[in-house]
Amino acid sequence: MNRRPADPLSAVLAQPRLLAGLDLAGWDVVVRRARETALLGAVAHLARESVGWDAVPERPRRHLSGARRVARGNALALAWELECLEEPLSRLDAAPVLLKGAAYVAAGLPNAAGRIANDVDLLFPRDRLPRVESLLGWKGWVSSHLDAYDQRYYRRWMHELPPMRHARRGSTLDIHHNIVPETFAVHPDPARLLEQAVPVPGWPAYRVLCPAHMVLHAAAHLFSETEWDLALRDLYDIHCLAGCFAARDGEQFWLHLLEEAEALDLGRLLFYALRHAARRFATPVPDEAAARLRLAGPGPLRLAVLDAAFDGGFRPRAASSTGGRDAVARGVLFLRGHWLKMPPWLLARHLFHKAILARAKDRDGE
Repeated sequence: MNRRPADPLSAVLAQPRLLAGLDLAGWDVVVRRARETALLGAVAHLARESVGWDAVPERPRRHLSGARRVARGNALALAWELECLEEPLSRLDAAPVLLKGAAYVAAGLPNAAGRIANDVDLLFPRDRLPRVESLLGWKGWVSSHLDAYDQRYYRRWMHELPPMRHARRGSTLDIHHNIVPETFAVHPDPARLLEQAVPVPGWPAYRVLCPAHMVLHAAAHLFSETEWDLALRDLYDIHCLAGCFAARDGEQFWLHLLEEAEALDLGRLLFYALRHAARRFATPVPDEAAARLRLAGPGPLRLAVLDAAFDGGFRPRAASSTGGRDAVARGVLFLRGHWLKMPPWLLARHLFHKAILARAKDRDGE
């Protein structure tokens, strides 16, 4: 499943020691592509830890230093937000489960270094959502989607409430009851995710998904996406998570990951995730796990088409020498993401509303 990383940014993320050999032209390529894909903070962390600050020329060092400061500020703001949320959520009978960036930062996982989390994502049992919404409302959290159609769409079809925003702090909060929409092509059992969630050292008010579920959530989130601007960052998350958990737990991690992928019906999305993590970052995947996952993958023709589309989606726009082809690839991924998330009749209805009715309403309101 492994092969050499495909571009300079992927190469240095996979092998940080390569940073020591970059000249100014090489640094220019890496910095531009990393900034575009929200990976500049990760590159800054790897440069400082792997080759040392003195090995970085002054001009790129200024960019990396700025990215580190921004990431540190973001981590502090996230920690403050989690502290603020502790009081209202402590009235519930179960600790909420942190997801995505908030989980990575709180748990101190390797991919959290230099990463920017734009919001806080929390997972609760669906029957707790009215109580959660009420408790947060008393603390200044309001829904950011006031349109009646959007409210109905989120609450009936999606895996989360409409995003909430704090009236004073401006922070964004996503309240989930599953990791994929109700209308998704597969239906993982959220109870299984909640039952196996684990405590977070230093954050007794919260839990995070167990290692296998954390990787599966990252895979499901990325490989059902419609917007691929930050796809390389999300694939790097998968690379870091799999590497971290495999190094810590060994074969047990891989066995549990494969068992849970089958139990949650996420085997095909995990196949894509580890296949492309290996293609981009040379992520080590045991041969036995790769063979078992291949059974969940698509046929050769479909795989070839999707590989080409995914490669176009992961390629930073600044790195593209085939802009038109990559634009087509991203268009295919946009349509595929919507197709996975909604049946055809609902997709047609949703796109009609957004493209025609909502636009007409906006014009009438001007």
